[in-house]
Amino acid sequence: MKTPGGMLLTGIELDRASPMPLYRQLYLQVRKQILSGRLAGGTRLPSTRTLCKELGLSRITLLNAFDQLTAEGFLVSRTGAGTYVGDEWEGRAANTGIERQPPRLSSLSQAVHSLRSEHFSGVSYSAWDPDCPTSFLPSHPAYDAFPMAAWKRLMNRHLRKPGKEQLGYGELKGLRRLREAIVDYVLDARGIECTPEQVVITSGAQQAFNLLGMLLLNPGDAVWMEDPGHIAARIAFQALGCRLVPLRIDEQGLDVQQGLRECPEARLAFSTPSRQHPLGTTMSYARRQELIDWAGRSQGWIVEDDCDSEFRYVGRTLPALYALDGGQRVIYVGTFSKVLYPSLRLGYVILPEALVEPFCAIRAVMDRSPSTLHQATTADFMQDGHFLGHIRRMRSLYQARQARLFEALQRELGGFLCVAPAEAGLHMIGWLPEGCDDDALARDLAGQRVYTYALRDYCMHHYLPPGLLLGFAATPEELAGLRAEEFARALRALGWKL
Repeated sequence: MKTPGGMLLTGIELDRASPMPLYRQLYLQVRKQILSGRLAGGTRLPSTRTLCKELGLSRITLLNAFDQLTAEGFLVSRTGAGTYVGDEWEGRAANTGIERQPPRLSSLSQAVHSLRSEHFSGVSYSAWDPDCPTSFLPSHPAYDAFPMAAWKRLMNRHLRKPGKEQLGYGELKGLRRLREAIVDYVLDARGIECTPEQVVITSGAQQAFNLLGMLLLNPGDAVWMEDPGHIAARIAFQALGCRLVPLRIDEQGLDVQQGLRECPEARLAFSTPSRQHPLGTTMSYARRQELIDWAGRSQGWIVEDDCDSEFRYVGRTLPALYALDGGQRVIYVGTFSKVLYPSLRLGYVILPEALVEPFCAIRAVMDRSPSTLHQATTADFMQDGHFLGHIRRMRSLYQARQARLFEALQRELGGFLCVAPAEAGLHMIGWLPEGCDDDALARDLAGQRVYTYALRDYCMHHYLPPGLLLGFAATPEELAGLRAEEFARALRALGWKL
């Protein structure tokens, strides 16, 4: 359509209350209309006098916007004829109503996208009502009991006089002082003898699983996985194209004999022997030795995620698989996410000597080490004696919190949930009535502002009764009764009879 007086530009809307200058608003909106095809190449714009009147702008404001658009090639001024959209935009039609095609992704990206889980989308804490944060999410420590004063004091040591150690790229394996502190700790707590050269700092356990998968596995390789088991590790290996072999958990832990029957040629076994995640079983000594013997015979690898080993409330923890392994087939993964706090994003891998160099080569391509400032603060926290004291305090605190919440749940929900105290870790399992859909129930409870995870999420084969993971570490003792009441109230609102 010919427009001798120029287009009306009715789509231009200027916000005079905005801190953005008016000329900038006009520039952005005209530019957007040209890029979207709404203003095609060769289109004549109204005269500056007309536009000033219609938009209520000064001439200098208008000229500033048009000068910028002309300099960038969006507009062209023709002497005696007016201002036009540049000819190079000719034929650029608006894409309104045109169905957009999905982006072309790599096979790895498509695999990760299809396997994504709500567990990795993060929790929107802003959606929680501050007066009613009823969270039974597992793996959340007691944020209210973290020794923030000591932590801030240690961090300020490095902030007052930051040097290259804090501000530079850092060592590929991670800060040596932190690796030395980890060596001392795992020898004392887990019976592991290693050197700082065998320790590599990672951004939490999840990064460790991804890097180890890239290091050791090819598409199609078989991996023994606990079932139910660790979601993060499962998705990491599955996204690499590996074939997962789900092995059941019995009273002694991972069923190694099932693995030998179904897939003796597996390349790797993933295990949480100290406290099986999520069921809480401790792998027996005999079963540990079976697993190590398999790895030695088959030249396979064992990834030991020492999940929640710091927080055991009954008996003593057996030595780590790594400590029992004389053949150097076990890789140990630890994290500070639960013993300190998750957003710290610090974990570590203890590698057999033969794997150190190839692991670091992959690490160099994929990432640098985490924040040196946080590594230095964590090293000080450990070397100054705060770390072990914190673990002891949290162990006592979590045991008391679990006992109080258990009593409250028994009182309020004893006829609906069958709950047993956990011997270790940060969550109990509440077994549901047969036939209940735990996944649907967890979603419905979230709608009532009660947050938990379904056991089904952790399973590849659904042979267990339905259940919910009930975190207790973040619930203060004095609030346990109230939280149990809110849980019961939410279930009644959903139509359940308690």
